Amino acid sequence: MKKAEYKNSILSKKKISSTYLTLLIEADNKFTVTDVVNAAGINRGTFYLHFKNLDDVAQYIENELASNFKELEIDFRMADIDHLPEVMIGRLNEILSKDIDYYRLIITATGNGNLMEKIKNSILKSISNNFKIMKYVTNYENFKMVVQYVVGGVVNVYTDWFKGNINCKLDDLKHFLPTLIRQGIKGIIKGNASEYY
Repeated sequence: MKKAEYKNSILSKKKISSTYLTLLIEADNKFTVTDVVNAAGINRGTFYLHFKNLDDVAQYIENELASNFKELEIDFRMADIDHLPEVMIGRLNEILSKDIDYYRLIITATGNGNLMEKIKNSILKSISNNFKIMKYVTNYENFKMVVQYVVGGVVNVYTDWFKGNINCKLDDLKHFLPTLIRQGIKGIIKGNASEYY
């Protein structure tokens, strides 16, 4: 019985948060708990069983995203510099593929906002905490600037893909972006990497 209750709780929270995001798009942030309940087809009791108010729903979404993208940090710490683009893009695709419609809804509802900023910050933190990579860095500020540039570009590509501005499959990004990243970094790191980092 506990397993079914837990699954129902997850499904209810997902339904409420998806409805919240949809209303965020449609109602331009002018909606109430009653609007969420009616649009989700649930009763108020179900809403209040899981959330105190609409701000609590927003916090739940942010916490869920933070939890999902913590996985990126673990993987990046394990990656070496030669395989970082494949690890970064591959893992990002895996996470996004788990619930692509939900992530698309988040991007659409919040613009480039919180989700993509969280992804960017998670990647930056993970790369900076990767001792295999950082042992080659002699100029941290230049290194940070290059990483921000690359990660910012990757985040913008995914944002445009989610918005429908890039017409390809998610898997195509997994194959194309590591090559693009590697070519861009090669242009910066000609010869001795320590000159730039």
